Amino acid sequence: MNLKITIMALKQLRELSRTENKVLRIDAEMQGGCGTMMRFKLIEDEPRKSDIVITAEGIEFYVDLFTKRNLDEELTLDYDESEGFLFESEWGPMGLECHLA
Repeated sequence: MNLKITIMALKQLRELSRTENKVLRIDAEMQGGCGTMMRFKLIEDEPRKSDIVITAEGIEFYVDLFTKRNLDEELTLDYDESEGFLFESEWGPMGLECHLA
């Protein structure tokens, strides 16, 4: 998986005050009924044994296997002042409420 980080997102990530012993996780969550969609979040979390670590711009992102299966191979992390962190793929915005909780 190839993760690109925009200049705006990189600036925000570097300014985050992070909790010690926590990692940045890209996390997927299923939502909806018949028209199920995925919601991706950027959160602080504990590392897990089966995590895959993706490094971009010197920043490590932890991804579990469920999330990895639902992410595109090419992914961009952007930041918008009004919406926060946003993931985009080759298919366009994955505007699925990505935030740092």
